[in-house]
Amino acid sequence: MAYRIVVDPKKVVKPISRHIYGHFTEHLGRCIYGGIYEEGSPLSDERGFRKDVLEAVKRIKVPNLRWPGGNFASNYHWEDGIGPKNQRPVRFDLAWQQEEPNRFGTDEFIEYCREIGAEPYICINMGTGTLDEALHWLEYCNGKGNTYYAQLRRKYGHPEPYNVKFWGIGNEMWGEWQVGHMTADEYARAAKEYTKWMKVFDPTIKVIAVGCDDPIWNLKVLQEAGDVIDYISYHFYTGSDDYYETVSTVYLLKERLIGVKKLIDTIEVARKRGVKIALDEWNVWYRESNNKLEEPYDLKDGIFACGVLVLLQKMSDIVPLANLAQLVNALGAIHTEKNGLVLTPVYKAFELIVNHSGEKLVKTYVETETYSVEGVMFINKMPFSVENVPFLDAAASISEDGKKLFIAVVNYKKEDALKVPIRVEGLGQKKAAVYTLTGPDVNARNTMENPNIVDITSETITVDTEFEYTFKPFSCSVIEIELE
Repeated sequence: MAYRIVVDPKKVVKPISRHIYGHFTEHLGRCIYGGIYEEGSPLSDERGFRKDVLEAVKRIKVPNLRWPGGNFASNYHWEDGIGPKNQRPVRFDLAWQQEEPNRFGTDEFIEYCREIGAEPYICINMGTGTLDEALHWLEYCNGKGNTYYAQLRRKYGHPEPYNVKFWGIGNEMWGEWQVGHMTADEYARAAKEYTKWMKVFDPTIKVIAVGCDDPIWNLKVLQEAGDVIDYISYHFYTGSDDYYETVSTVYLLKERLIGVKKLIDTIEVARKRGVKIALDEWNVWYRESNNKLEEPYDLKDGIFACGVLVLLQKMSDIVPLANLAQLVNALGAIHTEKNGLVLTPVYKAFELIVNHSGEKLVKTYVETETYSVEGVMFINKMPFSVENVPFLDAAASISEDGKKLFIAVVNYKKEDALKVPIRVEGLGQKKAAVYTLTGPDVNARNTMENPNIVDITSETITVDTEFEYTFKPFSCSVIEIELE
């Protein structure tokens, strides 16, 4: 079978949600302390924010940031993390078995989000927490009146409401590792109750309920709470030493997201409400199982991330909200040391796609050879198989003003470059820039000593209505064309 890409920039398929490029920070290992926040470091500003990390985070234009967990959320009491820092209590975190100093709390998180231009996404405590506690947190963040918690926010120096839009109703409450884990029936009833009353206080918020791989769990949540929630979550971790086993799971993820969508469509109240999917944790994770989870990422993991971002561009009407887990150090796209940082291939995937994509998906046809894979998932040790996995995938988008076209192409072939005929309807001869994420081999990693082994290269080419381009093996490229 031949390889071929056909793009019609005049045929807009749908808008691409900017929130598919979201990230996640949890009080886990060195994600917060020693990651985005390191008081006393010469690399930090007066607020304690690592300046080098801030600069890197701003470069990938994070649209939303999930916090404080993750598992940590299920025994986190938010009032421990407000007020004068030296008066905040140190607590023992049950989830990750470490001391939590509470020096980074709600106000610091909101300030960080404002600094990077991200919408805050707060995950509430459904383990040791209560409905009252959740309502008070919402009031502290979004209260406009003279109520106690709105006034408390003002007392601590924040006169204007934070207007936090995204609220997660717990995290993975189906798992026995979760503090206060629940049955499907218990969680569904609680999710309905929490959502109902939180929306009485602020009807503008968007609520994410906990979903999982178990369709019975999802069914009960959607039946009970589908008339009030806005999203049901899905988490996906993958990875293997085998290249094809890792990158093929982009399409396993696709199958599973489609399965959740089909389930939503069978529940009348959820379908009528238009419940969407939040892929609010996803990443490669198979090497590290200690409590710091500092997974070392290589190029194949970055190619997987490119594949997920291309997939999400095409599915953002179904999955408009997604969060890479996580931003720094703990399964981190960014890795910090005392004297600097490393931008991993997973970070580079975001740097490429976020900065070279439009806001509208346009019609794209991809002709490709395929392959099949059988493997075992690292997290739950469950076998999986994926058939008809493409060696070549692409998504094309245009800018909001229609003046720039972006063709994102993933060549998953490990062994071969692919010379691909490309047709862009109505184009004519133009100059184009090509940005490519690549490296010397699929296991290449960036380090403090060699920070750019895996990097984004660029070149200028001439394109026409029909042209050919040779995509390097195990690479992701974006062809960026000025249409006007």
